[in-house]
Amino acid sequence: MPARPRLFLSITTSTLMLCQPLCAFQTTLSDTAVREAYFLGQRHDQKTSDFLKLYAHAFPLPEKGPYISEIHLLSPYAQVVSNSSQHSTGYSAQQAAADYRSRGDTLLVKVRIEFTPTYTYQDAVQAAADTGRDLHRHFYPEDFWQAFRFTLSQNGQSPEPRDVRSDPIYATSSPTGATSTLRGAVVWLEFDATAMESQPAQVEVITPAGQSVLAKFDLGKLG
Repeated sequence: MPARPRLFLSITTSTLMLCQPLCAFQTTLSDTAVREAYFLGQRHDQKTSDFLKLYAHAFPLPEKGPYISEIHLLSPYAQVVSNSSQHSTGYSAQQAAADYRSRGDTLLVKVRIEFTPTYTYQDAVQAAADTGRDLHRHFYPEDFWQAFRFTLSQNGQSPEPRDVRSDPIYATSSPTGATSTLRGAVVWLEFDATAMESQPAQVEVITPAGQSVLAKFDLGKLG
């Protein structure tokens, strides 16, 4: 083979190999894919930010009700990038690989819920109390999100999450920072990624009042 065509073939093949993790949803990441995702996260630059934006939807403030401000859907590859981007020093490619193996192939849904003038702390307290009563459990105000419904669906199927957790959002309400007020929550839902296909999927959040917020993701175009 002449030198120039051989060089073109080599460049094309290398480009395809580098693009592979980013061109389609995949599970059982190779060591190479995990390493590429780790270094993409470690860049901490616009390229990292632009990549992670592909996995996020932001929404405008509603006229009334709670504010579903963001919905993220992170593939196994995107989770490696995201986790790496959260560490500036002391986090190695070997640790990223170990974290991936420990976590397994999961699809992570992240939903940010914020209070508004028409969905206040008192509304959240009432929602937590009502939901706790229905389930015969005691819920704290931080558990208000239990009154919301979260669904991941694809091809008419809605798998059950294998884990659900939340982080409360607090806002400082005094100049000294001594007092903080609950302002919302970030809800994390973890799904088995092997149950999903490289096709469009959607996440729907339904508020206690029946309002629906929908985010669509094309897993066929996401790494």
